[in-house]
Amino acid sequence: MGHIKGKRFAGILAVGLLATAGTGVAMAQGGISANLALSNTIFSQEVSGLDGEGVAIFVGTDKLRDSDVAVSKLKFKKAQVTDLCMAAPVKLPGLGDKKFQMKVPGQNFSADNLVIGAPGLNGGMTLIKPQIGVDASQLDGGAQAGQWGISADQIHAFDQKIKATSISADKLTAAGSQVSVVDASKADC
Repeated sequence: MGHIKGKRFAGILAVGLLATAGTGVAMAQGGISANLALSNTIFSQEVSGLDGEGVAIFVGTDKLRDSDVAVSKLKFKKAQVTDLCMAAPVKLPGLGDKKFQMKVPGQNFSADNLVIGAPGLNGGMTLIKPQIGVDASQLDGGAQAGQWGISADQIHAFDQKIKATSISADKLTAAGSQVSVVDASKADC
């Protein structure tokens, strides 16, 4: 077995922690950091309820492998999701088309500084103290100045169907989650 000297280990650990911290800061400031490539997959989420505080919704783009896609950026300082079902299409060699699926029943999904890049969403919502038409650069440091946005103290969204290109958070908790890969025709969401 090999031996690693203490100082060398501490140096490697420090560089790794700094790189991780930098990525975390970039994610918190504007979603997925610039050095992370998105998978070129648009995935779906269905939630029966989403309650959030410190809400910002603004237009922008997510960079996929082949092109850019127009998205609504949904930012929440704190978010509590009820009955999450998330699915992404995958193609596995020798097995064909499948779906990655994650289900979190009940009110067991929460996040701090949650950012979703969404090319499309459908469902109902109630905004508390909304401000509509806000310059997006006031809502997010990474947003382009002059872009359109909405801010609100709180949101209650219900029966949401979201198409997403990216999700990031400072902290994400999914208690009782069920993760599986299933035949595309047998996916629950």
